[in-house]
Amino acid sequence: MDRKAKAVVCREWGQPVQVETITVEGPKRGEITLKVAACGVMAEYATMHVDNCVKIDKSVPMQNAALVGCAVMTGVGAVFNTAQLEPGSRAAVFGIGGVGLNAIQGCAMAGAEMIVAVDSNAKKLEMAKEFGATHTININDVEDAAKAVKKLTGGVDYAFECVGAGAVVEQAYKSLGRGGTAVVVGVADPKDKTSITTLTLPADERTLKGSWLGSARPQYDFPRIIGLYKAGKMKLDELVTRTYPIEEAAQAFDDMVAGKNARGVIVMEP
Repeated sequence: MDRKAKAVVCREWGQPVQVETITVEGPKRGEITLKVAACGVMAEYATMHVDNCVKIDKSVPMQNAALVGCAVMTGVGAVFNTAQLEPGSRAAVFGIGGVGLNAIQGCAMAGAEMIVAVDSNAKKLEMAKEFGATHTININDVEDAAKAVKKLTGGVDYAFECVGAGAVVEQAYKSLGRGGTAVVVGVADPKDKTSITTLTLPADERTLKGSWLGSARPQYDFPRIIGLYKAGKMKLDELVTRTYPIEEAAQAFDDMVAGKNARGVIVMEP
């Protein structure tokens, strides 16, 4: 049976959403319908299939647990699952937001010898040191970030792009040494493009690959992350710079755009 409902609709990836009255077709006999992402959008409740749920230990603060499903999993998973970084490696992380900080702590946990944080925000670069960065580069202080990374490291084994911009993907790729792997973690505009020198792929045996949500296996990875946190081996408390009541949601988004927080969390009190 079809039903009419008011919904927040996005007609095309990367485009603004709008509230519309839509017709929802009823499921066909035997049809199973599942929602994968954007299930809540700050709603107090969301209906989920049991296969999409992971039980969280009650001792873990909800504001910390809220980060595991996206920022933490995306950054740490890009290191552990997608890149499978080897101990003793040299790594660079471009973009030190919530995802980039977790890529840095993932590199540190995986045993990287050098971890270079690259960003334009001095405050974020200082924070990167707390999460395991051994060196920092402020792009405002250098002419070419990729060249600065190569001068410092001789070329990294792994580079993680955590911005979502083709120009930064190019910088991350150029910072690689021979045999290096660049992992694109940031989500770019659908029309955004990047450029690399094609010959460097075979000649330098480089790899350019993407990572979606840290190549997550939620039923395995989420409990693993929580376990590392409870053992004192993973930082979650330090990621929450500020919490906001739902009434200050607009301010939370403004602060996010301004780069004020590692992560801001909107908390709905029971």
